[in-house]
Amino acid sequence: MNFISIISKPIIGAIIGYSTNYIAIKMMFRPLNEVRIGKIKIPFTPGIIPKNKSRIASAISRTVSNDLLSEEDIKKALLSVDTKESLRKELTPFIREFLVENNKSLNLTLLEFISEEKINEISEKIEIFLSEKIYNSVRNSNIGEVIAYQITKAAEEKLSGSILGFFGGNSILASISEISNQRITEYIERNGTNLVRPLVHSEIKNTLEENVSDIYSNLNLNEESIENIIIAIYEKIVLNNASSFIKSLNIERIVENKINNMDTLELEKMILSIMKKELNALVNLGALIGFVLGLLNLII
Repeated sequence: MNFISIISKPIIGAIIGYSTNYIAIKMMFRPLNEVRIGKIKIPFTPGIIPKNKSRIASAISRTVSNDLLSEEDIKKALLSVDTKESLRKELTPFIREFLVENNKSLNLTLLEFISEEKINEISEKIEIFLSEKIYNSVRNSNIGEVIAYQITKAAEEKLSGSILGFFGGNSILASISEISNQRITEYIERNGTNLVRPLVHSEIKNTLEENVSDIYSNLNLNEESIENIIIAIYEKIVLNNASSFIKSLNIERIVENKINNMDTLELEKMILSIMKKELNALVNLGALIGFVLGLLNLII
């Protein structure tokens, strides 16, 4: 047996192994569509991935949603120190621009983010809320009794040493005090909200016309305090609402639709970009196995 006969078998084995694996990998993606000769469908067409694209999309989306990007993972990422520090860095120029150095009115500033109708709606809700709070505080503070007491005390001082005071003026004042207390309390019950609300409305209107920088200055808060407040609100929102938000986001459906809507060539490019090195290794492994089998054939 000459040298060419000896070396040809391992080389042919290597070529066959390489070609077999190369074709097998190509058949994962090609052909893109089924091939027919007349009415007969050629086997293994379309390729494995084009044929099972929807099943692959479903499997990948479940893996991403349940294992790679779970609800707890998203929460941890949103509440991580790095995320909050990144948020803080973004807040610093925002606070400086829209609070510290903002010479526009609060109303004009809000109009950059929401409509005038929404501002009016929010203002009305705040007005109602504050009016009710103030009214309830006044009603529960026994202000009628306080006013009646002060009136009685002032009258007693005036009547002190007078003839009216000597002939039972104090008992008359006590009776007047009781009636005054009752009348004032009843008046507040009936008209308290109507008295308070116009004042609150006026204050809200004036506040909307004030410069944001002046409002910020009057609050006596530094930038760090504002950042801490916003971060605290952010943390609370994530803890209380992340679950419902993530469920409504439906990551599994998003990933599945994204893959299903991808062009098959685009999907092939994506998979090859991830596994190109491994697939090339598989092809080369086929050549090596073919070469070794060729050598073994010589020995056997």
